[in-house]
Amino acid sequence: MTHKKEIPSTNPGATVFEYLLKPIDDFLKKQDADLKRHHNQKLSYYAFIRLLIYFFVAEGKSFKLFIETKLNKGLLPAELNLTKVPYTTINEAFEHFGIRLFREVFQHILKTVPFRQLPELATLGTFYCIDGSLFPVINSMRWAEYTSKHQSLKLHLCFELNRMIAVEFLVSAANYSERQALFRMLKSGVTYIADRGYMSFQVCHQLIEEKAYFIFRVKAGLRYGVTETLQVGLPEKVQAIFSDVRDELIRYKNDKFKHTYRLVSFKVGSEAFFILTNRLELTTFQVIMLYAYRWKVELLFRFLKRTMNGIHLIKHEQHGVTIQFYVILIVALLQLYLKQSTADLAHDGNNASSTGKNSSSTNHQKTDTSEHNFFDSIGENLNKYWKIGIHWLTALRSLFAEPFDRRAIEILNNN
Repeated sequence: MTHKKEIPSTNPGATVFEYLLKPIDDFLKKQDADLKRHHNQKLSYYAFIRLLIYFFVAEGKSFKLFIETKLNKGLLPAELNLTKVPYTTINEAFEHFGIRLFREVFQHILKTVPFRQLPELATLGTFYCIDGSLFPVINSMRWAEYTSKHQSLKLHLCFELNRMIAVEFLVSAANYSERQALFRMLKSGVTYIADRGYMSFQVCHQLIEEKAYFIFRVKAGLRYGVTETLQVGLPEKVQAIFSDVRDELIRYKNDKFKHTYRLVSFKVGSEAFFILTNRLELTTFQVIMLYAYRWKVELLFRFLKRTMNGIHLIKHEQHGVTIQFYVILIVALLQLYLKQSTADLAHDGNNASSTGKNSSSTNHQKTDTSEHNFFDSIGENLNKYWKIGIHWLTALRSLFAEPFDRRAIEILNNN
């Protein structure tokens, strides 16, 4: 017997904005209650972060214009319960409330929110795609050093492929080493997927020492000796795509650490790829396709810059910029969970048995570990559960002051 799914809200009259915030609302209130208030404090931490979250999901352009017009002149729906506050008070709040508070919210979401997972990947471990991307800034931001004439900051990001979410980041000057950023975010047991800029023998050695793993693209000209030739296994349906496929255990001539690595090499058209890893148990095809999915982190950077308008900075100090990126990523996670929740809620009744009763039900889904189905399954549900398009965001913004009811669920699920 299939049970109809109810809207999971402790507050039946909650607005869509309140439901978006539901995964963190109690946590925010607890943080706020634990803070020591200054005698002349005009804006609470709880009101401040709610205001920032609303801005980045609903407005995203000029923060000052938003505060001085829409907010303080009463042009926003009263149902949003956003506190009117002078712009100068907002500036002070960036200094008063530390990065730690926003980091705690971000980590709370990662630990407690049951995002959908790809069970096929879970059988192979945890995978982080890591990369850095430049964000242009004004020349007065001297800490964001790039060249003698230009300033730019770099966002270093770890994107977990298993849940397809950002899980860690660093904000630095543009010329800060990507390898050093990796070392600062390094966790044992994780497999890091990265492009050629991260590859060095020192990096590989440190990852091995820290009991971490890697799938790195490497340059073609590095000299090595083959210690063992492994069997190449590719699904029949993709064999026409790849040519000159080799799978070998090797040692590099100039590697002072003398490690034995696995090198998977192949061509796609005229372009040659050399993928280095210390994951010996993966199949040839899994190594190739896991590297190919590195492009997901590039899509996230594009989303943060264009859709979330991350290139427009509210504050110019590194402290304020870091807070801004925490809030943007918090918003991205909340939006994703809302997307996944409404997709499940809209497919109740007869569809519940096939889509799962909630986002945590993926742990009970049947996992097909065959070579081609392993990666086909990743693409099957991307639009339904992970794609945040401009039409969906527009629908969300138009519904913020409306009740979170069956109508709102259907609108969000149909965009």
